[in-house]
Amino acid sequence: MEKLTARQRYLIAAIGMAVLMAGPFLTLGLYAWFEGVEEHRTIFLQYFQQLFPLGVALTLGALISGFVVLNRLFNTYVSGIAATSERLKVMLSSNRELRLDLQGPPELREVIHAMNRLADQRDHKIDEIEEKIKEQISIYQSLCDRSADASLLDRPLASLIYTAFDTETTGLQPSHGDEIIQIGALKVSNGNIHANVTFEALIDPRRSISSESIKIHGISQAEVEGKPTIDQVLPIFYEFCEGSVLLGHNVAFDMRFLQLKEQSTHIVFKQPVIDTLLLSAVAYPNQPLHSLESSMALLGVQIEHRHNACSDSVATAQVFLKLVPLLEERGIITLGQAIEASKKTTYARLSY
Repeated sequence: MEKLTARQRYLIAAIGMAVLMAGPFLTLGLYAWFEGVEEHRTIFLQYFQQLFPLGVALTLGALISGFVVLNRLFNTYVSGIAATSERLKVMLSSNRELRLDLQGPPELREVIHAMNRLADQRDHKIDEIEEKIKEQISIYQSLCDRSADASLLDRPLASLIYTAFDTETTGLQPSHGDEIIQIGALKVSNGNIHANVTFEALIDPRRSISSESIKIHGISQAEVEGKPTIDQVLPIFYEFCEGSVLLGHNVAFDMRFLQLKEQSTHIVFKQPVIDTLLLSAVAYPNQPLHSLESSMALLGVQIEHRHNACSDSVATAQVFLKLVPLLEERGIITLGQAIEASKKTTYARLSY
């Protein structure tokens, strides 16, 4: 029955109504005919001939009245709901501005009113999400577009000098007061990782480290107390990074911490920034996960310790070097091409 059209269901209802209205009268007449004796049948025929026109008229009148009522109910409920359903599909799929007309019986009007209110709430939520996406895109855009030397964008990825770096922090919310407690970095150039050119620093965050974060990186409060503050470490790290492209995995997270310190330290990292998380999504668009662990497993990269800033910077560098030839196969050769391809990935919208 669910596969039938509204018109087919209407015809079935009309036939059923006709049978219910005329059926009992005909059935009773036939029963009386076959059960009666010959004398009764003769009397029945005499009365039937006399009353036949009236019976036909009454039956037809009842059927016509029933069809009128059925047709009105059909148009009011079935056709109205079908039209509303089609309009609702358009409203939900392709026309956000469309709203349903208040029509039909009170019950249907109440449903339509509720649908229109839900559509208003949906549009409000969509607008909020789109606004957040714009903000998120602008954050990554600012990282990519703040290069002090635009000529680097035209150079092949394999010809550049990189500072692969990573941070460990008190928590995962830089915009809500979390701080860096460790920076680890090393240089990468000419397809090689320079393990002898490194940077490592523990930093006193001057606030507590969350227990969840300690479980991840294993750095306790006692290990960072009395260490240099971020204001003291950033100038040294800035000098270490000078003349290189910044390289990280989910680097927007690390860069957000550095951005929040620009006003207090007056240190602005204007180097081009490249992210192995985004590059992995470019090289493997059908791969569902692109975490550092997933990228390491996919590319055959192994390190001794994870969630240590120095070790993770090594892992990031190794992942990057394995991604470069894969990107070249996709026609992504220069730094500028890599950045533009990265901007188009879903992960470019991550915000912190």
